[in-house]
Amino acid sequence: MNRQYCHFHADDDIAGVRLNDEGGYTFTCEHTSGHPQPGSYTWLQAPEPPDFPGLSGLADELGLQVELPAAIARNSGRWVEYGVVEAAYAEANPVDFARLVERYGHTAIKAKNYTASAFIAATLGRLSRSGDVLFHAGPATGRWDYNQQISWWALAPDPDWATRTSWQSLEMPMTYVPGATEICPKGWCTKTDPAQCPH
Repeated sequence: MNRQYCHFHADDDIAGVRLNDEGGYTFTCEHTSGHPQPGSYTWLQAPEPPDFPGLSGLADELGLQVELPAAIARNSGRWVEYGVVEAAYAEANPVDFARLVERYGHTAIKAKNYTASAFIAATLGRLSRSGDVLFHAGPATGRWDYNQQISWWALAPDPDWATRTSWQSLEMPMTYVPGATEICPKGWCTKTDPAQCPH
């Protein structure tokens, strides 16, 4: 069983609830005070990447410890849904993002267990644990809503949770993913048949 301590109540050992077969977990501290926002506090642990040689080196090689916070900074002072961070990173670093998609794949091309998105989210999780970025679990929107919850990211100081940028609010297409097969004109869903796309 995977257990972690609440970031704000160091004496509370919390059991994780497995989110998927890839190894993602969610943790909830039930205390109603002492958290940045009133009520309980929930966080996610992204799945660890498969054991590829030099994988930890790939994040360093691509400069993700600098580039991912820079992608978040494009929406400074706000919580940013994961997909917005990914798109900002891909637009600023198209060659590096294409390399990740070639290596790991992407759900905009084909359903797959471990994707470039999972790699980037896991790297963001490591950056969060080291204090380089802030994490908040929240609702998944638009084309990412196949997840019940998704990670939201920010830079310090901790923005108000009401101040956030969702994927759906930006109406972004998936054209930033090399080889994307999604047809949805707004990038809000993963329907490949235009007759099934409600957008």
